[in-house]
Amino acid sequence: MFWTKLIFIVTTAFMGWYLYNYIRHNPEAFSSANLNKSIFSLGVLALFLIAIVTVLVLLVRY
Repeated sequence: MFWTKLIFIVTTAFMGWYLYNYIRHNPEAFSSANLNKSIFSLGVLALFLIAIVTVLVLLVRY
């Protein structure tokens, strides 16, 4: 129990440090243009996955 909490805390601290360094060295990664491209790509992917799940559900039902 103690070890899992300790590992979780250390992992969280490491990921926070890594994210901080990434943002500090690549500030253009979170520019408005890049965020818009990423959101558009995720939206298209979400619609594609919804379509696949819908087709699979229809195949299972009939």
